[in-house]
Amino acid sequence: MLTKILFTVVVIVGVAIFYRQKAERQNLERAKQAESVDAEASISPRTLAYILIAVLVAISIVVFAFSWQRANQVVNIRVTAESGDVITYQAYQKDIKGRSFISLSGSQITLGESDRVEMIQQ
Repeated sequence: MLTKILFTVVVIVGVAIFYRQKAERQNLERAKQAESVDAEASISPRTLAYILIAVLVAISIVVFAFSWQRANQVVNIRVTAESGDVITYQAYQKDIKGRSFISLSGSQITLGESDRVEMIQQ
């Protein structure tokens, strides 16, 4: 048990030393780069963050608009009963839940297992 703890401590110390040396090397490289670059134009981190947020918001708006458009699309539903009678309904895509839907007129329609259903996109 003690050897496991000691081994864990040795690994943690080794990793800490490794990352400390790596950070020191990176600091030296940054200092050299800062001296060599006089007045090079670059984008500040704050501007980059604002651009990233704007892109994410724009993508979210586009995805929401497409999903809203698809949900509000009118679908023709043709139901063929077991007796052969054909009835056609219209409903929004978002109101169709399995074998049940709400028509544009507001009626709740539940279909039986023997009914044949065809959904036709407009």
